Amino acid sequence: MQPVVATAHARVGLLGNPSDGYGGKAIALALGNFRARVHLTPAERFELIPGASDGVTFADARAAVADFAATGCDDGLRLLRAALHRFSGYAHAFERLQPDDPRLRFRMAYETDIPRQVGLAGSSAIVVAALRGLAEWFDVAIPPVDLAELALAAELEDLGIAAGAMDRVIQAHEGLLCMDLAEPRGPGSYEHLDPAALPPLFVAWDLRGGQASGRAHGTLRARWLAGDPEVLATIQAFRALVDEGVACLRDGDHARFRALLNENFEMRTRIFAVSDRDRALVAVAAGMGGAAKLCGSGGAVVGMAPPGEAARGLADLERRYREAGFGFLRPQPVPARA
Repeated sequence: MQPVVATAHARVGLLGNPSDGYGGKAIALALGNFRARVHLTPAERFELIPGASDGVTFADARAAVADFAATGCDDGLRLLRAALHRFSGYAHAFERLQPDDPRLRFRMAYETDIPRQVGLAGSSAIVVAALRGLAEWFDVAIPPVDLAELALAAELEDLGIAAGAMDRVIQAHEGLLCMDLAEPRGPGSYEHLDPAALPPLFVAWDLRGGQASGRAHGTLRARWLAGDPEVLATIQAFRALVDEGVACLRDGDHARFRALLNENFEMRTRIFAVSDRDRALVAVAAGMGGAAKLCGSGGAVVGMAPPGEAARGLADLERRYREAGFGFLRPQPVPARA
């Protein structure tokens, strides 16, 4: 058996989130600046290897307690195990092999440089990369539509993480994607857009990290399940917002797209708790006449510079964000998968 290395990238929710977990629509971009990789190598037994970011070693016991209070047990090993469970049920790959088949014994490890818990889909990237790696290892084809649903089920059903489909869909398809996430989802629910149509964008994030996305979504999911009228109306408004965003990209109307980013953030505040730190991330851009909205559940924003010369505006924004103690980058789109 030859070693396998599989990759999945971070993502940016451009418009529509957080409606993606509630039958809404979204536009998302696969972010080439960060990625997760899963390695499968032959071994004498089946082994799971913790990543460098897993909470297994700390400076002292107090540091371990502080980490648990902030993030819980949100380590990558459980993500690998959930991916393995979902893959085995999908492909029945294990059932057709003899007990002594060497493909059943391998070492599975992951690495990631996606900033932790800032809403850039770091957890789902590990799951998607793991499923891709397992598919290659066992020579099983998984279409992107199925890959996204397997990854979502691994987190939502197996691990009990409150999650929407957007992250897994864009990570399975990559590129720039408009997605209708009302059930039932299928190939006709997704449309690839041309990344060249995007205006110059930036991403800024909290270097200190934040809370797990499942915690952030918990209250909203409860309101949605209860049929809260404000939540249901806002989800429908997000669907219209995404449709307008697609039209803006096709027409090259970057000024209106900038306004839609701001509208997305304001709509979010009606139904989703927004922390002071997240408001500060948005305020940096707003204070300079630009636009920003949260990339995901919180901890990172995507935005546009003020009207005018984009290069100069982005340079000024980068300086302001870094002075405020935030990370900053300009997105590198990932080509859509064939």
